[in-house]
Amino acid sequence: MSAHGPLAGYRALDLTDERGALAGRLLGDLGVEVIKIEPPGGDDGRRRLPWAGDRPGPTRSLTWLPGNFGKRSVVLDLETEADRASLRRLLGGADFVLESFPPGHLAARGLGWAALSRDHPALILTSITPFGQTGPRAAWKATDLTLMAAGGVAFVCGDRDRPPLRIGVPQAWALAGAEAAVATLIAHHWRMPFPRRGRG
Repeated sequence: MSAHGPLAGYRALDLTDERGALAGRLLGDLGVEVIKIEPPGGDDGRRRLPWAGDRPGPTRSLTWLPGNFGKRSVVLDLETEADRASLRRLLGGADFVLESFPPGHLAARGLGWAALSRDHPALILTSITPFGQTGPRAAWKATDLTLMAAGGVAFVCGDRDRPPLRIGVPQAWALAGAEAAVATLIAHHWRMPFPRRGRG
């Protein structure tokens, strides 16, 4: 990712998987330094086909690479207090946090919005979930197919006299990542010194 651009000098911690990787990539393309926080063994996406040049490798997955190109990487096991403490230290220099865990996952580990905003008032936290953080569907699981159907995109695909169609290439998480990047930029604009005085 470029050290130049309109957001050069800002830093994001990216705790997303494929459900939000594009958000960090887009911020990085604008100059943000993006540090991807990966679990032990690395992001699952690193092991997904197809491979660049048909040669497997942790940086050669054509599923993983487009959303993560140019990011720096740190391996942290958020199930351990030692690595949660390491993440808290990284938060001291971060402007944005991107995450795609199920609702309540970070809060159960002392890393939810209440704790983060208390310790880092200017921090922006962008959470990507299938059906939001609260409400009757918050705990629902989702696939690309169910999200595209629920969002109405499948309804506009195909012929009017036939059932809705699935888009051939998975799109839901890419769309979510793009919208999350836009939402992060809106929150960043809101946070600017006047009139919000630096609050995340």
